[in-house]
Amino acid sequence: MNAYDAFKFIQQVGSVVVVFDIPFESVGPGLWLLQKNESEYGEFCSRDDALECALTEARRIEAASVASDIVLNIEGNDGVWRAFDTSIRPYAGRMQA
Repeated sequence: MNAYDAFKFIQQVGSVVVVFDIPFESVGPGLWLLQKNESEYGEFCSRDDALECALTEARRIEAASVASDIVLNIEGNDGVWRAFDTSIRPYAGRMQA
């Protein structure tokens, strides 16, 4: 399941979904953009820094809201976007609950 399909499913079951997009490519020399729900969330010097920020914010959101569902949408070097949870496991979300 890709992040878009997961997002649509979660909308149907009424959870609050938050999607972080972490691209593989930088937008400029040493500049990675992190998006949260399709809005720019921050700029970082490395992809690892963007991922670390996304994980920190995702875990904060999870702790604050039981009804939240977090998707880390990470682009691989092959150009394919893959959805992960905050444990960096393939995203399964509330569909298994």
